[in-house]
Amino acid sequence: MSFFDLTLPVENGMTYYPGDTEPSIVQVGTASPWIVSELRLGSHTGTHVDAARHRFPGATPIDAYPVARFVVPGVVVAVTDLADDQPITWEMVEPGLARLPVGGAAVLFTGWDRHVRDERCLRHPYLAAETARGLADAGVGVVGIDSMNPDSSVQGTTYVHETLLGRGVLLVENLTGLEQLEPGTLYRFAFLPLRLAGVDGSPVRAIAWEE
Repeated sequence: MSFFDLTLPVENGMTYYPGDTEPSIVQVGTASPWIVSELRLGSHTGTHVDAARHRFPGATPIDAYPVARFVVPGVVVAVTDLADDQPITWEMVEPGLARLPVGGAAVLFTGWDRHVRDERCLRHPYLAAETARGLADAGVGVVGIDSMNPDSSVQGTTYVHETLLGRGVLLVENLTGLEQLEPGTLYRFAFLPLRLAGVDGSPVRAIAWEE
């Protein structure tokens, strides 16, 4: 069985969303020969999952979801060759969901992870309002994307988070390496968060495999 790693490395100097905590990893002094590192991270550092509490105070925190919500079947939907800040329409996405079971993961492959270290990073494509509604209406349990935000970072929109998190759909952002996967093929995905009590999201190690 082949496993595919879809996770950005957490490292010093990595890209992070403006206003979030700058990631820092520092080796701290301990008794030789033991090594321990101090981590300074935001809950949405790198490849991460958003809980409903990210947008709605008092809503479900990341540790309150059952583990089964993070290990689900899913498909990759290719929506590549898009322009800066271009909306991803429902017509682009719907045909790729044919094999997706209810509660599964719709993972959108834009290829924008190639810009994770350049100035186009925040000019990524984003989900149109109709697409967010369509995914929720289709019974999708997780929406993943290989960019920093399923909303428009240029325009500062929030409706994708509000629609999907408000309908109980988890969001996984900053995926990478989706070109390893065949669009339309049914995979098993794991987006396992840290068990952070009462927190709004968590970095994840995102992997996929074909069963």
